[in-house]
Amino acid sequence: MPGHKENTGLFLGDALKYDVTEVDGLDNLHEAESVIRGSERFAAGLYKSEETHFLINGSTAGILSAVFASTVPGDEILIARNCHISVYNAAEQNRLKIRYIYPEISDKYGLCTCINAEDFAGMLKKYPGIKAAVITSPTYEGVCSDIRSIAKAAHECNVVLIVDAAHGAHFGFDEGFPSSAVSDGADIVINSVHKTLPAPTQTALIHINGPLADRERIRRMLRIYQSSSPSYLLMAGTDDCMSILNEQGKELFKRLRENLDGFEKRAKTLKHLKYLSPAVLCEECRAADADPCKITISTAGSGINGKELYDILRTKYHIQPEMASPGHCLLIVTIMDDRKTFEKIINALECIDEKLSEVKKDNDTAVRNLYAVKPKQVMQPYEAMSSMSIETDLGDAAGSVSADYLKIYPPGIPMIVPGERITREFTGILKNVRNAGFSVQGIGADNRIKVIR
Repeated sequence: MPGHKENTGLFLGDALKYDVTEVDGLDNLHEAESVIRGSERFAAGLYKSEETHFLINGSTAGILSAVFASTVPGDEILIARNCHISVYNAAEQNRLKIRYIYPEISDKYGLCTCINAEDFAGMLKKYPGIKAAVITSPTYEGVCSDIRSIAKAAHECNVVLIVDAAHGAHFGFDEGFPSSAVSDGADIVINSVHKTLPAPTQTALIHINGPLADRERIRRMLRIYQSSSPSYLLMAGTDDCMSILNEQGKELFKRLRENLDGFEKRAKTLKHLKYLSPAVLCEECRAADADPCKITISTAGSGINGKELYDILRTKYHIQPEMASPGHCLLIVTIMDDRKTFEKIINALECIDEKLSEVKKDNDTAVRNLYAVKPKQVMQPYEAMSSMSIETDLGDAAGSVSADYLKIYPPGIPMIVPGERITREFTGILKNVRNAGFSVQGIGADNRIKVIR
């Protein structure tokens, strides 16, 4: 193996020369002793982590491993309500009792912002049976929580703190960017290197620190949730990314900061669209810190919604945004973007902004806060998923208990979770969201959803 025998005439060409398997001298991801172990230790040194492992099944494999290693069936777990679907899947599969902590909400911009450290500490005191906690920092939009204070509260209660920092793999390498959750005291941190650094899709890292995390169980879970035939292309890509950070990181981050500064000066002059800079997110959304690499453009009051801005950028200006929300459009820049990229983005935004002066502002029909409604939890997700369910029209679902996840992807955050009661207010939000052009996973083409029978 592999069966392609390094045939360079195939689609991937020369890349297949590096697509090898566990032959002599190439180590084994699950029992790393030589080259892979050396690469992982090199990555750990860069991130100042006590122990780091490569993930070739993405951050999802790291989250599943972290949750399963930190809990046993029946345990209580504290989950930030704006966590990725993979966190819910882990809790469901391990039959955990979920306690939710809700992030701060920016009504003005329709964003989930940070987890309040005092609220976090209060939840641990209210529910002393909690064994582990999972929060997302940074969020998709780059909003960071005060991990240092949250970690302190978790450790005082002997709770394992797991931070989904998938979007924060570039943190801690330059003073112009937020600090890493690793250095801020989290026990387990998961980074998607492919999201914000030059690495292949599906590559990620899991960092383990301190005495609370059960390292042997994490290693065992990684063997379960990752392929027994890991891609050497992906591992080599991760290793190459680490070398770039080590050898060129200082220069690349300096260039990125300079380009971001120039972009922000012009973005501040937009009249109808609004650039949610790190300063805006920290001051108006109470974020502990924010990632400048997330260019979040609010459409509130502009006469168009985030999806419409997304489509204009993509079809007219040939700029592919990362995602759209009813109230904003998000773009991601990295150390691999040059000045031309920033010029192209700001020129397009300025042209769009100028034309918005002709748009009626009462056309602003976007639902800007998808997570304002806090559904009542009737049963645990694992109970709901194992219950008998039926399909019903969305318009008739009010009062029923959901038997499925309803979410927009990206970002993959459930608006409603199995076991939560569906309200008329919520169905109204879903209707508006779909009318605004968004596809909601969990709703069929015939407008039907699964509810508990």
